[in-house]
Amino acid sequence: MAAPSDALTPTRRPLAKSFEPAGFESEVYKFWNESGCFDAADTSVPGQEAFSIVIPPPNVTGVLHMGHALSYTIQDILVRWRRMKGDNALWLPGTDHAGIATQAQVEKQIAKEGKGPSGKPLTRHDMGREAFLARTWKWKEDHESIIKSQMKRMGFSLDWRRERFTMDEQLSRAVREVFVKLYEDGLIYRGERIINWCTRCQTALSDLEVIPTDRKGYFWHLVYKIVDDAGQPVMNEDGTPAQLVIATTRPETLLGDTAVAVHPEDERYKHLHGKKAVLPLLGRVIPVITDEYVDREFGSGALKITPAHDFNDYDLGVKHKLPMISVMGKDGKISSAGGPYAGLKFVEARERVIQDLKEAALLVKTEDHANKIGLCQRCETIAEPIISKQWFVKIESLAKPAIAAVQSGKIKISPQNWEKTYFEWMNNIRDWCISRQLWWGHQIPAWYCGQCFEITVAREAPKACVHCKAPGSELKQDEDVLDTWFSSGLWPFSTLGWPTPTEAFKTFYPNSIMETGSDIIFFWVARMIMMGLHFTGEVPFHKVYLHAMVRDEKGEKMSKSKGNVIDPLSVVDLHGADPLRFTMTSMAGQGRDIKLSVDRVEGHRAFCNKLWNATKFFHLQYEALLPKHPELATEPAGGVENWLLKSRPMLPPAARWILSRLQSVTVQVEAGFDSFELNLAAQDLYDFTWGELCDWFIEFSKVPFREGGEPAVQVLYTLHYVLETVFKLMHPIMPYVTEELWQSLPWKRAANTPARQRDGKPEIMTLMLQKFPEVCAGFRDSEAEMTTVALQKIIEAIRNFRGENNISPKVEFPVQYVTGNEAAAVFVRTFAFDIRSMARVSSFERAPEGKTQAAEASIPLSTPPVELRIALKGLVNVDEESKRLLKEIDKVKEDIEFVNRKLTLDTFIAKAPPALVEKERQRGVELGNKKSELESALDRLQKLRG
Repeated sequence: MAAPSDALTPTRRPLAKSFEPAGFESEVYKFWNESGCFDAADTSVPGQEAFSIVIPPPNVTGVLHMGHALSYTIQDILVRWRRMKGDNALWLPGTDHAGIATQAQVEKQIAKEGKGPSGKPLTRHDMGREAFLARTWKWKEDHESIIKSQMKRMGFSLDWRRERFTMDEQLSRAVREVFVKLYEDGLIYRGERIINWCTRCQTALSDLEVIPTDRKGYFWHLVYKIVDDAGQPVMNEDGTPAQLVIATTRPETLLGDTAVAVHPEDERYKHLHGKKAVLPLLGRVIPVITDEYVDREFGSGALKITPAHDFNDYDLGVKHKLPMISVMGKDGKISSAGGPYAGLKFVEARERVIQDLKEAALLVKTEDHANKIGLCQRCETIAEPIISKQWFVKIESLAKPAIAAVQSGKIKISPQNWEKTYFEWMNNIRDWCISRQLWWGHQIPAWYCGQCFEITVAREAPKACVHCKAPGSELKQDEDVLDTWFSSGLWPFSTLGWPTPTEAFKTFYPNSIMETGSDIIFFWVARMIMMGLHFTGEVPFHKVYLHAMVRDEKGEKMSKSKGNVIDPLSVVDLHGADPLRFTMTSMAGQGRDIKLSVDRVEGHRAFCNKLWNATKFFHLQYEALLPKHPELATEPAGGVENWLLKSRPMLPPAARWILSRLQSVTVQVEAGFDSFELNLAAQDLYDFTWGELCDWFIEFSKVPFREGGEPAVQVLYTLHYVLETVFKLMHPIMPYVTEELWQSLPWKRAANTPARQRDGKPEIMTLMLQKFPEVCAGFRDSEAEMTTVALQKIIEAIRNFRGENNISPKVEFPVQYVTGNEAAAVFVRTFAFDIRSMARVSSFERAPEGKTQAAEASIPLSTPPVELRIALKGLVNVDEESKRLLKEIDKVKEDIEFVNRKLTLDTFIAKAPPALVEKERQRGVELGNKKSELESALDRLQKLRG
């Protein structure tokens, strides 16, 4: 069917000889984008559902990696599917300013370019804030354009008109609104608390920006002497001086100790309650306190308390009103409170402290100890807990509704096992440190008065101090910026225009799905839920889909240091976007990390080529039939589907079979998309397209195509309909190749969305706006399915015999058959020509009465009840084939023994994941079946010697 004259139609090109994605991908994407195929309407038409996903914004620090490629492929599949189902589907693009990471990259860049006034590498302070920010904006523009081009290469159908950046003016307005409102509600405050500090990035870090990392270290056991209020030594019952031996992994922190603690019920130390301890090296006298927090069974059952440099110690310090002595400076050196160690770097101070303890006989012993240390997420410097004046969000009242939203099912997290992790973290959440000592980011909307020294928090720069009315010239804005995740937490609603009640916000908030990595469930997902509920009264999304991590083919995490990073675009350059997308989709089973191999991508390129060749086969038959059937020049009245429905009783069995099987795969693909089991949908499409459509139906169709006439026309219409439906089902996963092949079909229709109809825009000749397939009950045909399965079994039996005995495909041989009943006899006679043609045998005839001869192979089948007989003499080299089969049988036996040994090991059954155990059991079954098949083949050969 020709496109309407006013429809937008892409430039057509003849199909290449084979699948060559570089020849069409960029042109296809350009047509989609320029035609407005990705555009969502601000308001949905009556009866139309809104569907929305806001992209997890990539950082403007570099380029997309395989994790991005996986996440965005999943999102694109869901959006394309819902768009084809007629929804008003929005996929909103954008990028994140990534405060610490981006500033660090720009600082590295300028340091390489020259030297500052001091003669050292140029720093941001040499440039000044304004010039440095201008340079960082340039960095953002350059990297954002690279990221966008990568997304387009991957075929992502984002509504580029709505692109956002976390520091856009509108989003900045939303950030200021949230900060001020939280401050007015008493949920934001400025105060001194213990926080994580990066001495390299020179900024505060949130708990989530500190990565617990296992490191080999030591336990140093230190002596704290005990004295009374008068400073006199306390004696034990045996007359020896009382002392506490305390183990620590960081002896340099003793400089900031303000107490030692024991458990109140620990009998060993009851005589020390209320006494004092002498701080080693510095001689400062500190109290011995009691607290149930102390673990009596760990070490000596005594703890040193350093409230200014340990989070747990900080809580004890607040509880017991202990002094907070900061000895670990923000510059990575010991402060003046560290006495003789002041000015030393932390590592140097540790060495000096250990040496001095040894000399003072206060170091009892040193033992190996593996412990976790916190590393800055961005630069991997050890994060130091320190006391600092920062801005904080009171989090408890925000966390409670967010917990309830998941508990009630208003938000569903998938895989569900992540809910437990979510609850554990949310129920133990600390106040959120939101200030960062950076220049790149949202500058905190707080101004300090030079006259009354009070703080004015405002949405815009105040003209006067709200406290003393001093003019704006006396006010200085806080130089710190907000944590990147503060603005990211507003992403689901700030990107839609909030706090202005826009039509887009009304239509697309709450978002339908949040798809992201499980590694940022706390960084981002939890914060979006808290912020969304507090500021809109609604959850920000209804479903959270957490994808797995992409690893290399050995299962190792990709990293530049290991040299195992796979660049998505290098794979696209080599094989095209569709094979990479299909590979990731087919492996994206929930709860399983993806071991990505470029070889698998190459295999799915072959799948694309298979689909390509099937379409070219259709065109060859179409062009051959057209001269004798001019009616094929135009689409049948009412469309191909209606024509096939009316003609179904007359269609060949293979055509009725493939149409029936198509309905099953349609159900399976829809179910896979709907339940996030995209890997199952991809596998079902692969199995149907390669196995049933290409390997069987196209082979079946060659017989009527050779003969011509009405059966050939019927099969041509069937092949067209099946191909077009497969293109539609496959399109969300592999958009480029399906669009290119669909455009080549002779009968297709321009598409129009409800929004385009409403706005009077032209229709578009594109697959991506076609209606997603629905099951057509009229094509269900169990009889045709049973008939074709029976036919396949006979053909497969002959093909397997050929393969088992290394018989060349070019060698034809006669096959005879014996049937078990009259129905089977009729069946075989009816399809004898098809069997002979597809099995490539010289003849297929009824066997004469009598038993199977010794020189014949007998292949019994149960469905249909048929026995195949093949004369072996002259066809098979008995000696060579026997040797080969014996060798294969021995190898299979070894494999079976290995699997059986593994399955009888208690350690394997107990420690291996259940999925791996089941996989081994299944392998054992498959090996057993293979052994039986090989032994049957060998037995048939032995009869020749008889």
